[in-house]
Amino acid sequence: MSVALITGSSGHVGSNLIRKLSALDYKIRCIDFDGDHRAYESFNVELIKGDITNKESLYPIFKGVDIVFHTAALINLDRRFRKAIETVNIEGTRNVCEVALDKSVSKLIHFSSVDAFYRFPIDEPLLEDRKLIEDRKGMPYDFSKAEGQRIVYNFCEKGLDASIIHPTSIVGPNDFKPGLPMQAFVDMANGKRKLMPNWGYNFIDVRDLCDAAISAVHNGKTGQNYIIGGNYHMYLYIGELIGKQLGRQVVYGSLPEFITYLPLPFEYIRALITNKPRVLTLDAIHTAQTGNKVVPSSLAREELGHKPRPIEETIYDTIEFFQKRGLVN
Repeated sequence: MSVALITGSSGHVGSNLIRKLSALDYKIRCIDFDGDHRAYESFNVELIKGDITNKESLYPIFKGVDIVFHTAALINLDRRFRKAIETVNIEGTRNVCEVALDKSVSKLIHFSSVDAFYRFPIDEPLLEDRKLIEDRKGMPYDFSKAEGQRIVYNFCEKGLDASIIHPTSIVGPNDFKPGLPMQAFVDMANGKRKLMPNWGYNFIDVRDLCDAAISAVHNGKTGQNYIIGGNYHMYLYIGELIGKQLGRQVVYGSLPEFITYLPLPFEYIRALITNKPRVLTLDAIHTAQTGNKVVPSSLAREELGHKPRPIEETIYDTIEFFQKRGLVN
């Protein structure tokens, strides 16, 4: 039985990987970083304390591991936290790759992001040969994902067998600590966002993403990156789907774009007082405004058997999950 190690196992992708791998012939080992075990409820997993930013802590964890799914990342669009973002997403990835190579891991699946690529032009198909971001002065998260990918490439040249996964915006059930955009779905369902900006994005169901990642274990080529996308949808349509499922209107129309900028000063003050990351930033607005509209995922379809499900199914299962967790009324 192969031993699969998941970094970031308490997160959205990690929790769904646990569910997928449990149905297959894998022994699952998880790095217990934050003590949040909700994602593991009723699943037989081995938990070991560790931290990807502490390389020495990883060596005993990687003992006997065959496959590593590296999902751990700090998703933060507040530039004040650049150092923390780079420590986790760059140095943490370097540590994972180095230990994986030292411990002769058979396969590493590295989860990057489409944000690692330059966005423009947004109307042209987003393909695997799109240039990676090189400007460290830009968005820290985007640069960190691009730099993390370059590190993986470097270790592939040293003998590590790794494939890279680039998801679009991840949505779907089994998210026990929702961030963006999942919290937006919860807020819409609870009537807290009656007006939504006239924006859209390419959404990928987390379960389809995990299927592609698991397929990449055997079918992914060394050093190859795979864009895993679904379909482009407007947030207004997402609100319409949520409303149909709940039997009530939850979004009433579009929000004038200039209004989205008005809360920025108040969000900045709140973040200074609480010393917590800002949720709404200029970078966050820019990201929402510039989602790539054409994401064919042709390589993933051909080599990994990627087949994204309809967004309607994803939204239904997601809202049902949040209702069971008591997050949606």
